[in-house]
Amino acid sequence: MQQPEHSIENFLKPTEFCDYTHPDIQTIVRKFKQGSDNQKELALKIFYFVRDSIHYSVGNWNKKASHTLKQKHGTCTNSANLFVALARACKIPAGYGVLDVVGPEYFGPIILPHFSKVISKKSKHVYVHVFLEEKWIKVDPSDDEPLSINTEHLNPQSRLVDWNGINDAVLNLNPTHIIKDSGPLTSIDHILKKKQRKYLYIPVYLANLYIQFLRTNGKTITKHSDLYPSFIVWLRKNRFFSYFLAIFFFTFVSGRIRWQQKFYNVLSVR
Repeated sequence: MQQPEHSIENFLKPTEFCDYTHPDIQTIVRKFKQGSDNQKELALKIFYFVRDSIHYSVGNWNKKASHTLKQKHGTCTNSANLFVALARACKIPAGYGVLDVVGPEYFGPIILPHFSKVISKKSKHVYVHVFLEEKWIKVDPSDDEPLSINTEHLNPQSRLVDWNGINDAVLNLNPTHIIKDSGPLTSIDHILKKKQRKYLYIPVYLANLYIQFLRTNGKTITKHSDLYPSFIVWLRKNRFFSYFLAIFFFTFVSGRIRWQQKFYNVLSVR
C-alpha cells in the first residue's frame, strides 16, 4: 500500500462530492452512533449499510454522496464515496483507492460480449481505505449482497465481500486484470466531476437492466451460454419496450463484431 501524501486530518475533510455535512447523511450518522461511539463498530455499520442499501449499477457516477444515499444505487465510485462521507462524518479517517483495470475482463465471465465491446480497454475501479487502530485497511462495498449471492456461482469476481473490521476486504478480482493501484487518496472529485458520454446512454441503460436481471434471476442460471437468451426472455416478459431496444442494440453490436472479425481475417492473410 502506498503511504498517503497528506496528514490524517485531510482524510476527515468534506469535499464538493464527499458532502457529509448534508442533513440526510448526518441523520444516518446519528442513527449509527446510537449505542456506540467505537470507531470499529461504526465502520462496520457503515460498510454493511453501503454494501446492502446501495444497489450496484453502472454508468453515470457524476453525483454527490448525498445523492447516492437518496437514489439507493450507484457505481463502485459512488458506493466508495458514500462510505468515505459516512466515515468522515463519524470522525473516522477514510480515503479512496483507485485501481486501473483491464476494462472488459475485470468484470469477469458474466459480462455479455455485446457490453464488453463498449467498455474502455482501460477502466477505473474505486474502493475505500479506512484508518482504524493506527493502520489503513482496504474495504470494498461495491457489490450488494443479492447481486453477489445470485451471481458468484458464475462469476468469481462477484464473491460476497464480508468484513471483520480488522483485515482487508476487497473484491475477488483477478490480479492480472489490475494495472495500477493508487491510494489512499483524500479526494476523487476530479473523477466524479466527469459526466457520462451521451453515446453510452443506451448500453448503460441495458446493462443496468441486465444487472437487475442477474440480481433477481442469476441463481437459476447454471451455464454462461444461457445468460444472453435468458436475459432476452426476461426482457420480453418484463420490459417489452426495452426488449425491442435490446434486440436493436445487440444486433447492431453483433454486426460490428462480425465486420471487425472479417477485417482482421483479411489483414492476417496479407
